[in-house]
Amino acid sequence: MSITYLFGLLGGLALFLFGMDLMSSALELVAGNKMNTVIEKLTSNPIKGVLVGVVVTAIIQSSSATTVMVVGFVNAGLMTIYQAAGIIMGANIGTTITGQLVALNITKSAPIIAFIGFCMLKGFKKDKPKYFGQVLIGLGFLFMGMEFMSSSMAPLREEPEFIALMTKFQNPFLGILAGTTITAAIQASAASLGILQAIANQGLISLTSSMYIVCGFNIGTCITSVLSAIGTSKNAQRTAAVHVLFNMIGTIIFVALSFVIPIDRFIESISRNLPAAQIANMHTFFNLMTTILLFPFSKLLAKLAINLIRGKDQEVEDLSLKYINDRKFTDPILVFTNVRAETTRMFEIAKENFKLSMEIFSKYDSDKFDIIFRNEEILNYLNSQITKYIIDIMGNPMEDTLASNFTGYMRIVRDIERIGDHIKSIADNAKLSVERELKYSEESISEIDAIETTIMTMFNTIDEDLEKAERINRLRFFNQKVENYTTTYRNYHMERMKTGDCDPESGLIFEKVLIALERISSYLSNSGKLAV
Repeated sequence: MSITYLFGLLGGLALFLFGMDLMSSALELVAGNKMNTVIEKLTSNPIKGVLVGVVVTAIIQSSSATTVMVVGFVNAGLMTIYQAAGIIMGANIGTTITGQLVALNITKSAPIIAFIGFCMLKGFKKDKPKYFGQVLIGLGFLFMGMEFMSSSMAPLREEPEFIALMTKFQNPFLGILAGTTITAAIQASAASLGILQAIANQGLISLTSSMYIVCGFNIGTCITSVLSAIGTSKNAQRTAAVHVLFNMIGTIIFVALSFVIPIDRFIESISRNLPAAQIANMHTFFNLMTTILLFPFSKLLAKLAINLIRGKDQEVEDLSLKYINDRKFTDPILVFTNVRAETTRMFEIAKENFKLSMEIFSKYDSDKFDIIFRNEEILNYLNSQITKYIIDIMGNPMEDTLASNFTGYMRIVRDIERIGDHIKSIADNAKLSVERELKYSEESISEIDAIETTIMTMFNTIDEDLEKAERINRLRFFNQKVENYTTTYRNYHMERMKTGDCDPESGLIFEKVLIALERISSYLSNSGKLAV
């Protein structure tokens, strides 16, 4: 095989991958960030989980991307490992759509498809038609890449050594090993399948050999989820393990059945007389069959993964990002869920600090003060890192709604950091009160307690799964309540100082605490308006 044909093969593969990427990114933009919500909310039922996996992967055309997304959700605590198992199974079915598209054999129409897409991209002003135009351009490039690869393979029909090599893949072990290695290297089973279809279209490989290579593709695609799970929580690592176990056990069952049942002949009988179509159907059949067989045992797979990866996650907060990882997520839609999880973590730290600050204002505890101080450092760090991360990710193309959500969360983390500052101010004043041996009247303490209760209700309201309008109305009501309290209690305290029930120095501290509580309430109200 000459170097010219090799470059043709590589160029065809580049076009194929570029087309896939164009289609995938455009379809994600069409779907918008609603896809994350669908995944989070429609996975309580295992069957729904499988369907969600099918649909999402059909949209983004990458089972690896779906699985990485699911690993991220589990890592963020938004999904259990049992829910993730169903989505992973569905993702394996959804990824077969690319092979079926290639099997349509409309390569001659590819330039026309790409041209129509270009006209839509340049001719329309609205985003949605532009995105669909990008989908068509990607589809055109995909078919052109397939044609390039097929043409480059044609001379190999005259190479006895290559034919002999392809024959060796009738050995299940060698076929699976080849498929696993290729897909692990490319990290895209759909692209590996496209190469195999191009080889088969030139009559260079039998369906039997292709069958075992296809099995290997499903194992090789696990490498992406395994890499994405590095440095994540134990449950996220277990989710990646479920992916590996499902594909490996499915492959073992499928290969065992192939010795008893002539699966290759069955696929030939139901397919067109086109090798690419037969391979696409083999890929679809493999994933459908393994899902049907293993779906009833999805909980057992999850338990097996739990037994393989033992231990518990460290609960102590540290000065690092927990859910955001540059190495794993580059797609804005996938990143948003993790930004939200990191922001929620930041919010919970602030909530805990607020509880502690109120406790030490009533009864000072130096250990609790140290925890507040440490948590404040974490809040400052998270504010800086999340903001930087959002700014970086917003350099990528994304839907306007998603960009608005990112901007909103950048404001939320800033507000949480400011809440943290005011909480620390309360803690500092609690410490100062102890150092100066200041005393407060029972009325003063009960007034602070009333405001504390209202603010804790605001924290809990943000935690609840409420409709945005209801959340905003509740927070507005409670914020107004806090404002009324502070105005009233400030007047009461002035009267107490006039009558000598409170000394001026205690009164000054009391005023500072009222201001801090008022600001905390205001920032909580703002954050609730921006959260999605």
